[in-house]
Amino acid sequence: MELTRHYLIRRFREYYHKAKIYEPIEFRMREWAFVPLKNFPDFVMVRHVSFSEMEELREFLISNVPAHVYFSSAYYLKPSAEMDEKGWTGADLIFDIDYDHLPTKSLESAKREVFKLLRILEKDFGIDEKEIEVCFSGNRGYHVHVYDERFRELGNMERREIVDYLTLRGFKLKGTQFDRVCKIIHRYVRDGKVNVDEKTGEILRSSLNEIRKGRLDLIPPEVREELIERCLKKLVVHVDPPVTADVKRLIRLPNSLHGKTGFRVVLIDLNDLESFNPYVDAVAFGDESVKVRLLKKVRVNFGGERYILERGRHSLPEYLAVFLMCRGVALYGH
Repeated sequence: MELTRHYLIRRFREYYHKAKIYEPIEFRMREWAFVPLKNFPDFVMVRHVSFSEMEELREFLISNVPAHVYFSSAYYLKPSAEMDEKGWTGADLIFDIDYDHLPTKSLESAKREVFKLLRILEKDFGIDEKEIEVCFSGNRGYHVHVYDERFRELGNMERREIVDYLTLRGFKLKGTQFDRVCKIIHRYVRDGKVNVDEKTGEILRSSLNEIRKGRLDLIPPEVREELIERCLKKLVVHVDPPVTADVKRLIRLPNSLHGKTGFRVVLIDLNDLESFNPYVDAVAFGDESVKVRLLKKVRVNFGGERYILERGRHSLPEYLAVFLMCRGVALYGH
């Protein structure tokens, strides 16, 4: 393990020597936290750190070589102080979409949730896309940062209400949640995507305006219930509630490395989100051959290739070797 740790420290340090370090807005008001690679595979966090200049941050990354890098969603008067002395002044609105929380556990499913979230943030909350940033987390999903100052001073309860709106928690046949459902049901009826006979379909289509305004009683009861259930499944956005509700959350720094994969945390242009491929666009290391010893049989899809590797000695492309070492299933060298 010692050789593996030293190898990862060397390669992560070389990455931070060359990488363009992301600078969050209000940089000096952020708390920073790190998990040093020297403790790998243990997860030991160092926090309550602040910097006055970006070069200080780079020097810290090179000197201390973290497995994980975080900055606070919150803005503090004294970011390096203990929590009760920091002087909270506000926080970005952030969302975490992790495929572990989705019905279909894949990064592609997580991306679809991001698109659903973006539509609601822009159309329902009136947030300009220029105030939104989307990042690949480096592992199982995506982070969405909202920098719109209207949301900066919201407390835990108000942020929880935003989560309830997105997840349709406590759904009732009234209010803004109901209005979202009526929009979709209106569309289903208009487009003939309702399981009714032709005569009933014609009656419903003649009542489109009323249905859009909330007159779901015009729809036969058994059909209405099925439609509402379909709409709820379609409209729910699977965000991680505690992340959004937390006004002092730590979130991964874009363009840092994720210590469980070796991937970059990638800030994605919204125009490129559809085509973004983590196994290509987030790869931080090259394809030079690296010798490793696998501790168990491994099956992994990487960069469009399917690898089935038996336990024992292998020479692998560096990006895959680093990934498996970070996962704890491979050791450096033979």
